[in-house]
Amino acid sequence: MSRSTRKRIVTDTDIPPRACAFGQVMLVDISDETAHSPPSDVHETPEGVVIRMELPGVSRGNVDVRVRGSRIEVFGEKPPDTAGEDASYLCLERRFGRFHRAFDVAGSVNLNRMTAVLKEGVLVLFLPKVSERRGRELRVPILSEEEK
Repeated sequence: MSRSTRKRIVTDTDIPPRACAFGQVMLVDISDETAHSPPSDVHETPEGVVIRMELPGVSRGNVDVRVRGSRIEVFGEKPPDTAGEDASYLCLERRFGRFHRAFDVAGSVNLNRMTAVLKEGVLVLFLPKVSERRGRELRVPILSEEEK
């Protein structure tokens, strides 16, 4: 029996809500709804995928980035910055407290080599691409029983 391999074209209807897909990579935002979700931009470069997340007023010590399997999680807390108890606010729009973003990653990126840089209130996550393995020939050495 032979199998025919067909390429499937991904359309906008195939991508789940709160997801980004480009090339061989798909990110699905699975953030915790009970915490604040900082705004993020995701784009692709020839070298990898870049996630830029706004975290104004958050120090490096208040942010934690973890990779669990194929999931990237960013969480932490923005400490309150108030004018004092006797202040009478006319407008209060800034957010404080816990924040959380999580992305499920599927595709050709190496999460073991991911980097994170927090600079001027923007957290930049870089997910390097792995070289495409399809079509590459790999020679497997044959060992004798004694060499095992």
